Amino acid sequence: LDGPVERLRERRRKPGKPFAIMSLDLEAVREYAHISRAEEELLKSPARPIVVLRKKEPFPLSELIAPGLHTVGVMLPYSGIHHLLLYYARLPALVMTSANMPGEPMIITNEEALKRLRGVADYLLLHNRRIVARCDDSVVRVVDGKPTFIRRSRGYVPMPVELPFQADGVAIAVGAELMVTGAILRGSRCYLTQHIGDVEGPEALGFLEEALGHLARLLRLREAHVVACDLHPAFLTRDAALRLAEEHGAELVEVQHHHAHVASLMAEAGVGRGELVIGIACDGVGYGPDGTAWGGEVLLASYDGFKRLGHLEPQPMPGGDACAIWYGRMLQAILHGQLDEHELRSFLVGECLAGFKWGEREVDLVFQQLEKGFNVVLTTSTGRLLDAVACLLGLAYRRTYEGEGAMKLEAAASRGRPGAVRLVAEVSERDGVMVLRTSELVLQAYEALKGGKRVKDIACAFQLALAEGLSEMAIRAAEASGISVVGFTGGVAYNDAITRTIRERVEAAGLRFIRHTRVPNGDGGISLGQAVIAAVRAGLA
Repeated sequence: LDGPVERLRERRRKPGKPFAIMSLDLEAVREYAHISRAEEELLKSPARPIVVLRKKEPFPLSELIAPGLHTVGVMLPYSGIHHLLLYYARLPALVMTSANMPGEPMIITNEEALKRLRGVADYLLLHNRRIVARCDDSVVRVVDGKPTFIRRSRGYVPMPVELPFQADGVAIAVGAELMVTGAILRGSRCYLTQHIGDVEGPEALGFLEEALGHLARLLRLREAHVVACDLHPAFLTRDAALRLAEEHGAELVEVQHHHAHVASLMAEAGVGRGELVIGIACDGVGYGPDGTAWGGEVLLASYDGFKRLGHLEPQPMPGGDACAIWYGRMLQAILHGQLDEHELRSFLVGECLAGFKWGEREVDLVFQQLEKGFNVVLTTSTGRLLDAVACLLGLAYRRTYEGEGAMKLEAAASRGRPGAVRLVAEVSERDGVMVLRTSELVLQAYEALKGGKRVKDIACAFQLALAEGLSEMAIRAAEASGISVVGFTGGVAYNDAITRTIRERVEAAGLRFIRHTRVPNGDGGISLGQAVIAAVRAGLA
């Protein structure tokens, strides 16, 4: 069964990203995946999303469908052609992947498909019905017992998110850079566009503008009073925001990435105007007001603003974004100063060389960068931390899709035995702000590995320690500020074990815990937060 999937990966230029599969019915799905009651309801719902399920072991289908993961995305048929294909194929599942190349929107015309899918698809089944609006499948995962959107699109858009306040005007938001959605806020509702994807080129930017225009026509909008974008100066989505602001004569509002995450959570959880929460926002990266890369934050937040009360230990990123692709660089940066250089070099060359594009020579160059501080930026990113640990444990060395290191670490941890390894995340204070000391935490994981502990047990212990450290900072912040609500948001909140641990700790402290159930935890929910913050800042609410 590997052959066709391997050929598809080569043709689609997707070496590792998990594919979604479709089966005829639940009976077929149960042959290869576990299904809870909540997951069954999602699979059978009229929206027919892709539902991320836990694989059965041994997995009877090709491991190349979702390599290195403990989960697989599954959907049931939602059109007549799907039923016919599956009925006559007589196979347990078919891989279903969109007709586009990485970083580009889906192809929606026969002419474009015939031209651009040459060499990708052996056959094309064409139709004479025009596709008016692209719309990817929605993706949902049950996290700690609650359905959570990874991608909110077909079947759910353009149903609005009801807001806890009324706005006297219209706000438009354009999202961040990855997993983008746009949003239009009017009155007491916010309407999110379908999933746009990563806006890193002109085609995706055009799709974002097209989707916002389509949504505006559906809502019969004639004017907007404020337009919101991410604080990052280099995001392409800013170009769309500038054009919209000029077109409508509207105010442009820049919104810090993690404040938008927390505000999105507040809005969908019904947190009122003027109320405060403690928000834990953990993801890959967001531009901080201090010019550094944030990504592991504890914020005291309202719709009006925020205060940073805690964060992960700032870590150097030698080569900047190269660390987000080649995980060995991030691991080397974190352990530099924790280990003797000879010992660290020996380990990296012997065990983690696949995490460096140029091999052993690059390891030596990174040491020089770290010593001289040349082309080194600081980050508090949780995503980069999880990538580094995935590399340390031999689970992933290089990013071939967004979130790969963290997902493979979670897969290994899901097979680990809680309590088999004990790691402790220490929290200290620096200039009145709490700091979770991640260098020491990674060093403990390294020592456990050298001590012969099982990789899956170390992965399990690391996730638990990280969650305990984050919840400790949030609880301390809540108690010191007199706040009774703690929320968890950002892409790391898709991790079942981390979310469960934080929720249990927060609730054990007598605090209310909130998390996303109606918009994505990740950057697909950013536009909602941007829109509500912009509406408040512009005096519309």
